[in-house]
Amino acid sequence: MGRDERQVIEVRLERPHDMFEMPQTDLFSEYRNFLTGVELCLSELRGRSDRRPVRLEIELPASEIDGELHERMSRTLRRYCNHRTTYNERERRATRFTGVSSLRIGLPIAAAGLLLTYTSVRLTDEDSAIRLVTDHLGWVLGWIGLWFPLDALLFYPFTYSRENRVLRLLAEAEVVVRPTLAR
Repeated sequence: MGRDERQVIEVRLERPHDMFEMPQTDLFSEYRNFLTGVELCLSELRGRSDRRPVRLEIELPASEIDGELHERMSRTLRRYCNHRTTYNERERRATRFTGVSSLRIGLPIAAAGLLLTYTSVRLTDEDSAIRLVTDHLGWVLGWIGLWFPLDALLFYPFTYSRENRVLRLLAEAEVVVRPTLAR
């Protein structure tokens, strides 16, 4: 597959370990990465809607490159992505469980709010200020009671699903290790 048929991500590192762990360097250095190489790759891929295969081009000082580094880097990247995918699946289930659990508090609040709205409509005059306030307060309580549980059930888990799609792309990436180019 040619370069045009792949998404290319370029990462410049000082050591191969910097791909997976934070480098121990001068915090004020202009060459310092404040994230691991994998985090930089994930961030770049999450910001794209492109699902083409990935070519990961890792630049390292020539002294850090040996004949087996390419294969070790590919193998470790796959293992890292698989571990993180498993972690994300557990977190997604936990987030959904949180949403279901929060319904125990949210449903009574929502029910109380809707009951308040119903009683204000049935028992007060249409032009009454009390009706206006209690009606609105009831709708607000209904909304508040359901907001977090529905958010946790429906939307929060998508973050993990999106990251898992990106992790699959990164796990299958073509890894190229080359010496740092002069810039």
